[in-house]
Amino acid sequence: MKKLKHLIIVVLLLVASPSLFAQTSSEKLKSQQRSIQGKISNTKALIKATRSSKQLTMAEIWIIKNQITYREELIANINHQMRKTTDQISHTMKEIEVHESNLKKLKADYAKMLRYAYKNRNTDYKLIYIFSSESVSQSYKRMKYLQEYASYRQKQANRIIAEQGKLLDKIAALESTKEEKLALAGEKDAERQNFIDDQALQKQALGKLMSDEANLKNALAKQQAKKKKLTSAIAKAIAAEIAKLNKANVAATTTSKTGFSETPEIKLASKSFEANKGKLPWPVTKGDVTGKYGKHEHSVVKHTFVENNGIDISTTKGSEVRTIFKGEVSSVMVISGAGKVVMIKHGSYRTVYSNLKEVHVKKGDKVDTKQNIGQLLTEGSISEAHIEIWKINSNGSMSKQNPETWIYKK
Repeated sequence: MKKLKHLIIVVLLLVASPSLFAQTSSEKLKSQQRSIQGKISNTKALIKATRSSKQLTMAEIWIIKNQITYREELIANINHQMRKTTDQISHTMKEIEVHESNLKKLKADYAKMLRYAYKNRNTDYKLIYIFSSESVSQSYKRMKYLQEYASYRQKQANRIIAEQGKLLDKIAALESTKEEKLALAGEKDAERQNFIDDQALQKQALGKLMSDEANLKNALAKQQAKKKKLTSAIAKAIAAEIAKLNKANVAATTTSKTGFSETPEIKLASKSFEANKGKLPWPVTKGDVTGKYGKHEHSVVKHTFVENNGIDISTTKGSEVRTIFKGEVSSVMVISGAGKVVMIKHGSYRTVYSNLKEVHVKKGDKVDTKQNIGQLLTEGSISEAHIEIWKINSNGSMSKQNPETWIYKK
């Protein structure tokens, strides 16, 4: 019986308030639109910075490519909003028809009452009607009838006024929705032109970059070599940590242990880190992913594969890098070509931040989420943050993680 009541309430809400759900959906679409516009604003600023530099890098190609993707998302969002407004206009017009029909009926009924009241406007008639009753009881009932009739007539007048108010509100809402649709159409036209302009810009940048393919391949080779050095340095640093931990365990238990020993503290820190997967903040306050995780074919140089153990985020020149989760600094390294590197431990997990010019922390420091730990190197007219996430398994081996699945989606 209780379930049946709940079902009836839900059905009544769906029937009675379709506009409520439409409004929620529209607000969500507008929120998504603002989010996409924020991304475009960010990429536009980065493109402006890279265009002012004579040195063209792959980062610019990626930024333009991302901006084109955001434009497509924005146009799709606007199309969806336009469909919603069209449905809303249709729904409001139907509501206006209902209110007009109700108003017409109410006015017709009220006109009848006015005609009746006019014919019987003589006060003497009302008194005769009451006093001609056969009993006191009938006289009282006739008097109450006349009072209730007068009250009903007043209520009917009030209903007409209320219905007129609702009709005017719906007409105003209709006009507002029509204006919103026109504004959306204007935004769509502007974004379509921006999309075409971005495609032309991408073609121009690609042509400029590919004019010296040999130099580009050489730059890619250096980049891959730098990342191999970083991986090697990370492996050595983690191996040293494991060896130190095992040595401490052997001294405490006089029992030989191999692999990575997970103490209760390490397990707790690991669970805390894992619980925030997909919700971790970005390592920079603003930026755009211009280097994807994993092994894949290069987007420009055909038949060339690149491998990335983390992600690269292009951001404004000289930006600060911040931690994505609380932990302890386990290593601070300097790697040729990769700048300074900070590694932070979170139980059995390690986050690695490279391409740093300056470092504000030292080994053993406790750090909080979003704490600035260093300043990025400048590459051309922008900076590029590189972040990796590794997990140390119980057997001592390491497994790399895709940072994009750990940080929140903008």
